[in-house]
Amino acid sequence: MLNIQAIGDISSEYKGLVKKAFLNHGFNLEFKQINQIVDALTISFDKQSSKVLTQNKIKFYNWDLLFSVLGPSDKHGDLEKKLNERIKVLKSIISLKSRPLADEVHASIRVKDLAKSSQFYTWLYGVEPKEWTHRYVTFVRSDIKLNFVLLVSDGKELHQDTLYHLGMGVKSKSDVLSFYYSALENGFHIEKIPRTTWRGTPLHELWLKDPDGTLVEIYARLSSEELKEMPEDKEPVDLI
Repeated sequence: MLNIQAIGDISSEYKGLVKKAFLNHGFNLEFKQINQIVDALTISFDKQSSKVLTQNKIKFYNWDLLFSVLGPSDKHGDLEKKLNERIKVLKSIISLKSRPLADEVHASIRVKDLAKSSQFYTWLYGVEPKEWTHRYVTFVRSDIKLNFVLLVSDGKELHQDTLYHLGMGVKSKSDVLSFYYSALENGFHIEKIPRTTWRGTPLHELWLKDPDGTLVEIYARLSSEELKEMPEDKEPVDLI
């Protein structure tokens, strides 16, 4: 049985639930204080613990959103299901025998109208294409190690249900708003106006659709000061 150490200021009820869930997967999980942490598999269950572990350069798995941003359904049995799914992901990751390291993220999507999509993604990525032909357009951002290619559809029917969405991270709420006003100015489709969401990973976010209907998220993570403004009901707050 693999031993796992945990750190986090959560209730004894939640600690018992977590330990039981790990035990069901063949893991022995023990909650410790920061000064008891050794060089072993570690999971953090609250933000302060994550901050301390990061400051001390201790490797850990960050699960601090599990209890800090609970939704209404989490109090009616869904918490166990979420724990179970998280543990299954952890189990699959640590079962890997080796992990080579790549140097660039590459993606390619088919589009109906190469020119219209080229305009949208030039705007989204902030750079003009590195190269293009009558069949494809290539965007490269070396600073974020991105290689993104648009490819003509060749008459194929396009679906947006497999690829959930593409995303671009920005630095702040004001950047999200800048993308919103620029999207309006350029006539791009606004799927959801800018808002702040609190469940899951708290974000300032804007949702768009590219010319073919693929969802695109523009997002900024909240600062520590902004996180203090979380409403009690954790409902999204519109920024417009």
